[in-house]
Amino acid sequence: MNKNNNMKCDIYTIWETYQNDLKGYVRKRVSDVNDVNDIMQSVLIKITNYCETKNNVKYIKAWLYKITQNTIIDFYKKSKRTTTNADFEHMHLQNHQEYDENIFVWLHNFIDNLPTEYSEPLRLSDIEGKPQKKIAEQLGLTLTATKSRIQRARKKLREKFDECGTVQPSENQLLSYTITKACCLK
Repeated sequence: MNKNNNMKCDIYTIWETYQNDLKGYVRKRVSDVNDVNDIMQSVLIKITNYCETKNNVKYIKAWLYKITQNTIIDFYKKSKRTTTNADFEHMHLQNHQEYDENIFVWLHNFIDNLPTEYSEPLRLSDIEGKPQKKIAEQLGLTLTATKSRIQRARKKLREKFDECGTVQPSENQLLSYTITKACCLK
């Protein structure tokens, strides 16, 4: 973050750091490349507009994913495209009030703490949105081994979420994640 009075956020650094991850996130949820690019442009505009007036974002990554997710939802609402449940299955969340943004922070922390053999394929698949066949080629694995590692990583991630805290409905948000074990705060 830049403390300069003219610009309260270092938009360039933020965008350079997270652009590829966010684009992978969008690609996993929107199939048309032109629509992906339009959504990414809208996300950048929203970030810029916010950063020109405020500087109170505590968890940048979670905030960026929240903006991106809301932009995808807006895109589907505005375009009135028909979607199947499978399209929203990966989204897990259907509007901006349905989750605690810290879930994204914990998700990335928990993925970072998985063994590399699991975290790398999971991140490439579920965060960056790469096809499993390309991940297999990139990692020098068979497609079957890649699929297996991704499934195991998802299982380990779920176990970590269950071990460390609880996901529950809350008054202001439909879903909230609370860490219940101090050892998970590392």
